Amino acid sequence: MDYRYDFSDNKGRKTKKLIFIVIFLVLVIMFVCFFLRNNSNSIVSKVSSVISSPINFIYNFLNLNEDKPDADIEKVRQENEVLRAENETLKYQVLESQKILDENTTYKQMLNIQKEYQHFELVMGNIIFREHDNWTQTFTINVGKNDGVELNDAVVHEKGLVGYISSVSDNTSVVTTILDASTSVSVNISTINEPAVINGDLELKSKNRLKLTYIPIDTEVAVSDMLYTSGIGVMYPASIPVGKIVEIVNNKSDVNRYAIVEPSVDISKITEVAVIVN
Repeated sequence: MDYRYDFSDNKGRKTKKLIFIVIFLVLVIMFVCFFLRNNSNSIVSKVSSVISSPINFIYNFLNLNEDKPDADIEKVRQENEVLRAENETLKYQVLESQKILDENTTYKQMLNIQKEYQHFELVMGNIIFREHDNWTQTFTINVGKNDGVELNDAVVHEKGLVGYISSVSDNTSVVTTILDASTSVSVNISTINEPAVINGDLELKSKNRLKLTYIPIDTEVAVSDMLYTSGIGVMYPASIPVGKIVEIVNNKSDVNRYAIVEPSVDISKITEVAVIVN
């Protein structure tokens, strides 16, 4: 049998062991230098930074990837805060712009009313509360006795008659509109200058309609005829538009004949009125 010892295998193992030891020592030195790279001694710090540069590179790469999601989230959060602030600013600007537009509309409406009734002494008022029920049709305005308003004063809008003052305090007044079932207005029919009476009606008020009654027998009335206050009585001055006929019910010779009237003013949509105080 051949018992010769193979010295080449032993030599290879020693070489591998030596290489491993060298690599281990190099890594130890690099790690030591990595922790000394911020040393107060500038020379030690520079040398350590150079020697540990591979490990430093790997550390920075891993740290960057680890912090990046948090950095992105923080960036998005900051951008959202900026956008939220800008959005609030825009909302405020829109509200201010709308407020200015509403004020301009109000002033324009008041000027139009004053122009339409320039031969009367007027007190301008804004509607501050509306009564909503099945029986009455009233609203409250922000002028009263201190402004010269009195009971039974006529209330008008640019396009025509609205109602009258049914209750008054120092600074507010209640207006009962012509749609209220308790009201009646003496009117003239424009085309024939014949008198009749407009009444509020419970069934019609929700449709913004009035009822024209006491139409003289054999009097010719037609759809689209305009109706104006007759001036009879002390509540409503003459010649204020009240509405127009939109439907005629029963024959002209029927004593029960009546007509359906559309008011000149859409009372549900107005916000400003004028009280005739003289």
